[in-house]
Amino acid sequence: MGEMGGGSVVGALAQNILFRGGDVGNDSALLLHSHGGAGGALEAHTGEAIGNSGICEGGLAAAMDACDDALVDPDDFKFFFNYVQFTDNEIEGMLAEEDSAGDAWASVEVPSSFILDSDYARGEAWTYLRSQLREEFGKGEA
Repeated sequence: MGEMGGGSVVGALAQNILFRGGDVGNDSALLLHSHGGAGGALEAHTGEAIGNSGICEGGLAAAMDACDDALVDPDDFKFFFNYVQFTDNEIEGMLAEEDSAGDAWASVEVPSSFILDSDYARGEAWTYLRSQLREEFGKGEA
């Protein structure tokens, strides 16, 4: 991220990877982490909580300081270039669709640690989630 951030991300956090988030945004990176809220390492500078997911967006300066002071692990932070956004109606429509093979969208809640884990390659993360859905709903191959 240090290379892609044009000097705005320095220190230990500069070694983090920049992930592709989507085609919406201002052609900028956003920072996700789980160190916000009451008692969090970045409590005073968290940016915004994302729903009740345990994930916060923002707080770059505080994150760099906390990482450099070894208060938090740089691996607890994930950068995304842009993002994906859907309206409520778009999500409702997607969840109602099913193709001829019976495949459909599903809404799942996963731990913030999974979302923020940079060790999963894109395909591995989806494979894991699909496997968990098959196990949960007993549908064999997905």
